[in-house]
Amino acid sequence: MYDPIIKELFPNRKSLYMEQLLSAPTHDSFELPESYERNDALWKRHNLDYLNGDYNLSHTCSHYGQNFFPSTFARKALLYLQLLCSVTFSEKHYTIRKDLPSYLIAQTFYGKGLLRYDGKEYTLVPGDLFFIDCRQKHEYFAVSKKGWGYRFIHFDGYSMSEYYKKILESGNVRFTFSDTSHFQELFKELILINYGTDSNKEVITNRILTDMITEIFCQLPQYQDSGSPEFIAELCDYLQNSFTQKLTLDKIAAECNLSKFYVSREFKKYTGKTIFNYITDLRIALAQRLLRYSNLSINDIADQIGFDDHNGFYRAFTQREEMSPSAYRKYWKTF
Repeated sequence: MYDPIIKELFPNRKSLYMEQLLSAPTHDSFELPESYERNDALWKRHNLDYLNGDYNLSHTCSHYGQNFFPSTFARKALLYLQLLCSVTFSEKHYTIRKDLPSYLIAQTFYGKGLLRYDGKEYTLVPGDLFFIDCRQKHEYFAVSKKGWGYRFIHFDGYSMSEYYKKILESGNVRFTFSDTSHFQELFKELILINYGTDSNKEVITNRILTDMITEIFCQLPQYQDSGSPEFIAELCDYLQNSFTQKLTLDKIAAECNLSKFYVSREFKKYTGKTIFNYITDLRIALAQRLLRYSNLSINDIADQIGFDDHNGFYRAFTQREEMSPSAYRKYWKTF
């Protein structure tokens, strides 16, 4: 089964079975900059041995493939591609792997697959994609007698660990996009810009990958218009006006005339944070301003923003900013 995106972009491209691909004297249908053996050596040099795991790749039909060896600048500053492919596999296909320094987005266009990841199972039908960190153990396989076809992107980047924390917070790694979605247009754009020889394609690729992740984020509960109850907005207003005071869950719940257990659960559901994480974020934001623009001592700042325990303030600030309050003040005083 052809990938409709590849068929649209390259109507004359011929798909090849992997056995043909690796024995062919030229690689017109699979964009390899050098020989397969040379690429295999480069993958291993970059600790990207994609075949370091358990696989069944028999009767693999490749519709498109391109691998990448990003520049030093891209590896240090951008989201960058490692592998971009479109493939149809037989019903026997499976992959079991871990410890690959790469993130993977794989979108089904044919048949049916199943992913096991982070203690959960996800069924994948056309339009569905999964987004995983390949450092964690993962396994996926065809569950359709007609096989399974999916297009996929292996990529990485300096900011990806923070991006991916948001995915994990949602408790879901499967997302769905229609054929007419903006995500599909971005996928096409990604293929086209990297098919060409533009000197700025790494920078444009960074933008496209960021846009694709943004489209995925827009399906996360914490970034959707949740239709939250009115009391959630009122509670946020209350906390923003009183976070420097000594607050207890009982006092907060009384303000809402609701059970503290109900308030805690619903607040986390609609904001993605616990009540006290929300309060701490407000306090740290005020501490940042005071450290930058006032001469108050660090202990006085801790008192003013609502921390009775100065050590607790130090720990909370350092955890969020990855530097101590004094180091933060010193850093900003240099500007």
